[in-house]
Amino acid sequence: MACGGETLFSLGVVAVSMTSHERSRLAAAVGALRDRGYRCPDPLETDGPVVATGGDHPADGPDAPLSVERLRDVTPLTVASSVADAAHAGRAPVLVVDEWGLEAARAILGDPFLLRGRVDGCRQFYSIPDRIALTDGQYACVRTDAEPQWREQSATTATVDGDRDRTGTDEPRLLLEADGSVLAVLESADELTCPGPEPDAFPYGYGRDADKRIHVFDRDREVGRYAGVAAMRKNAYRPVAMPLLPEHHVRTGGRLARGVLLAVATADGCLLYTS
Repeated sequence: MACGGETLFSLGVVAVSMTSHERSRLAAAVGALRDRGYRCPDPLETDGPVVATGGDHPADGPDAPLSVERLRDVTPLTVASSVADAAHAGRAPVLVVDEWGLEAARAILGDPFLLRGRVDGCRQFYSIPDRIALTDGQYACVRTDAEPQWREQSATTATVDGDRDRTGTDEPRLLLEADGSVLAVLESADELTCPGPEPDAFPYGYGRDADKRIHVFDRDREVGRYAGVAAMRKNAYRPVAMPLLPEHHVRTGGRLARGVLLAVATADGCLLYTS
């Protein structure tokens, strides 16, 4: 039986029989690859991704071993991490996802690759769960009812206040926005690396004190104490999530990373590969 559906880039389709010997979606993907001549270890005997070698690539992709990994949780971070690990090891990623995770994975891996979007050549970033540590030991915080989003600002564009020009540098700023307002500006992505941004880069900072409560500070004083992050959020104080910068995750093997395939084992026995 053939699988239908819209392709992302190129598409290869392989029909498999979901027998009792293929108890999982990962096992189904491995079985289909074996049908194409790949040598694969038993997934149940493998700690980590299954490495497949020597077969006929389903979508005429890179001539490299495949790294086959089952993703139960499809998020920008899990996808980027799996793709980066495979590419760094010199393998082309094959991510096995559930049917309900397919569109999310396609959006993350599509054009623009590992980005939320791109406007006028400037990138818009996904957020990941990591929080931004400041040089004073606190964590970055903003106050807004909406979820903040990170994007780039062109290196030659003036700041939101209109009083500075960055002509002469090719490093774009990073802007944190919510509801059309700019909440924070970083001069470059380098500020996110250790030791982190200075406290005045964000309007608020927070940390847990000896009383085990979260204390929130503006640039001058303490503005609130909360039992936990949930209580803090109820008063619109939000921890700032780290942006997913593709170059900070996929440091090597870019060609392999972009040759990622998605595999979906459906109830009717179809396995779909998309790259």
